[in-house]
Amino acid sequence: MVMEKFALLIVLFAALVTPLITAKFHLQRMPTAISEIIMGIIIGKTGLNIVHPDVSVQYIANLGVIMLIFLGGMEIDFSLLEPKKDKTSYSPLGSAFAGFLSIFIMSMILSGILYVTGIFSEFILAVILFSTIALGVIISLLKEVGLLTTNYGQTILLTAAFGEFIPLVALTVYSAVQQQHYISVLGLPVIFIIAIVLLRRVNRVYVFFDKIDKSTTQLDIRLAFFLIFTLVTFAEQIGAESILGSFLAGAVMKLLKPKPDTEEKLSSMGYGFFIPVFFITTGVNLNLRTLFSDHKAIILIPIFLIAFILSKAIVYFAFRNRFGKRYASAAAILASTTITLVLPILQVGQNLKLISSAQSGAITLAAIITCLVCPVLFNKIINNDEEAID
Repeated sequence: MVMEKFALLIVLFAALVTPLITAKFHLQRMPTAISEIIMGIIIGKTGLNIVHPDVSVQYIANLGVIMLIFLGGMEIDFSLLEPKKDKTSYSPLGSAFAGFLSIFIMSMILSGILYVTGIFSEFILAVILFSTIALGVIISLLKEVGLLTTNYGQTILLTAAFGEFIPLVALTVYSAVQQQHYISVLGLPVIFIIAIVLLRRVNRVYVFFDKIDKSTTQLDIRLAFFLIFTLVTFAEQIGAESILGSFLAGAVMKLLKPKPDTEEKLSSMGYGFFIPVFFITTGVNLNLRTLFSDHKAIILIPIFLIAFILSKAIVYFAFRNRFGKRYASAAAILASTTITLVLPILQVGQNLKLISSAQSGAITLAAIITCLVCPVLFNKIINNDEEAID
């Protein structure tokens, strides 16, 4: 009971020391999300068991996933979707769409194999899981290696954006059907209509904000949270997943063309407070002791790890003609990185009682391994190639 009172304090302290520890042991290349989940595992049910998340911690963690998906929506470069005036210039849209379509088809094949063999009975949930890509992790890595502004980086970015948005919509429809809220599926376009209306109405107001804004009002930040909670609330009211609303809120905010310091302030709030609490709490709630006592769940770790990689391997063929074999291989490996959406997808699966906590833990571990291995392999391939890429 005493530990519950200090749960938030312990989680925030863990969020503070995690980057210090990774810097001390020269582990900066490890994705921040993974180091935070590992820290959560150490202080949570699996390890020291000193944190028992109360309502306040869980509430902040829920806001963390909403902020994470919102910032993912803000990272999309919508200029990539515009047709090129010069028909001879390269447009990443075609390659990215072909890449994601191949991922989706491969995900269906692999999910079918797992379903027929009886390894994993939730076919559609598996398709959604296998087709997801960790947009946030990929963006930070492309920035780090200086490829985000290249055609190659933009094509990977757009592929990852498809790998975040389309599974989000699919998850919303799947959840509604499972709960027999069929009217929610018909109401799904409503959330998109609301997003478009907000974009058109708020666009004029946003220009006015720039003229009257001051440090004590922070109107741009207030607007961002208004958009988030408006779309999240409407998404929940029509039976959609809240993360779909937050993603659309991020996309609307991006289309409003906020100032660079606005994006920086939102990122600071998200990655400085809300998002670390979400990842650490995820690790805290992950009970590996239960997982390792369930032999059927343990088998899912290598199976899902292989499936996460195989489902993205086919991206190689979509990238090969334009970027060559080496960079196509690197793109396929990087696309295998998945964690951002896996966690909320698994949470939905548990809420619907489609999967057990042990199965959820096994799949989470497989996703964590992709985030540990794939970025390292991508860096190795890119750094060993002396040829410039456009």
